[in-house]
Amino acid sequence: MRWLWTVLVFGLAVGLVIGYQIARLQKSSVPTDLIIPLRASAGKSVASLSEAFVKVAKASEESVVHIATTAPVPEEYRMFRQFFFGEEVPKRVPANYGSGFFFRRDGYILTNFHVIQGSDTIKVGIDEQTEFPARLIGYDPLLDVAVIKVDGGNRQFKALPLGDSDKLEKGEWVIAIGNPFGLDKTVTVGVVSAKGREFEEIDGRPAITSYIQTDAAINPGNSGGPLLNLNGEVVGINTFIIGQGGNIGIGFALPINEIKRILNRLLKGGRITRGALGVVLVDADSPEAREMGIQVKEGAVIVSVAFNSPAYLAGLRPGDVIVMFKGVSIKDSSQLRRIVLQQPGGAVVDVEVLRDKRRLNFKVTLGSR
Repeated sequence: MRWLWTVLVFGLAVGLVIGYQIARLQKSSVPTDLIIPLRASAGKSVASLSEAFVKVAKASEESVVHIATTAPVPEEYRMFRQFFFGEEVPKRVPANYGSGFFFRRDGYILTNFHVIQGSDTIKVGIDEQTEFPARLIGYDPLLDVAVIKVDGGNRQFKALPLGDSDKLEKGEWVIAIGNPFGLDKTVTVGVVSAKGREFEEIDGRPAITSYIQTDAAINPGNSGGPLLNLNGEVVGINTFIIGQGGNIGIGFALPINEIKRILNRLLKGGRITRGALGVVLVDADSPEAREMGIQVKEGAVIVSVAFNSPAYLAGLRPGDVIVMFKGVSIKDSSQLRRIVLQQPGGAVVDVEVLRDKRRLNFKVTLGSR
């Protein structure tokens, strides 16, 4: 019996020690009343974010359109197919499809130029039942943007407000709306993955601006649709993706501020012209520049000048280092190319160069491209 009393006393002692430790932990740990609000706050934040997405999607739905175009079939091809194969080839065929959005209530729409390029008819659909003919107003092939106008009589359309893309922050939520693969009014969400993404060229044309990168899903058919912030403002136009055939989370949008700079020119109609210098350039700190004896680290070095080009007529020559263009300090040749292309054809600009350690100033009347 003695061993039984020993076991009972030992068990009682262990129980007292465990109970003491539990009570001590409850007193010293984080109070539970601090944990409960944290969980409630997280749930509320997720709900608020979801509500914001829904609100923007509903408010923007009537403003986003799908665009379908046709292109003419060359008469020679039609005659060839008819003569040799007895086929009746239509005069026009479906050419392209994409997205766009109203930015004015009287029927003006912004979209990518490549959506309507080469077309002879443009149809705009607000929904699956409502479709209007549209016509091209103004376009900029290099920036890849176009303004088209719906012929809707006196009808007033719902327009989206244009925001400020310069205020976008990396990591900020954005919403893309468009018609990927013809699926009308598709909404995707993501964040601004990066700002200021630069490319030498896109689809064979020189890139004249930097782009907003987003992981909001963008696919064929989204081109021309809006990229919106959580206030429902357009901050970009979804333009292209990296990846074969579909979204891999790397899409790019034209910043809306870049479009706003030329919007009045687009509304006046016709093609937007871009400035041209008529020179071949390299960076000042490049091996090519060092071979030419250039000893500065910043600037754009002229390697060659086309005869009778704007640069030639102004007096610029090979070996000149362009260090200032229209009041902007030039760091490299890419920056200079972009600034030149951002000017309208025919603009007169001040150019400062280094030539034999002297600073010279020129006035250049830009050509057009």
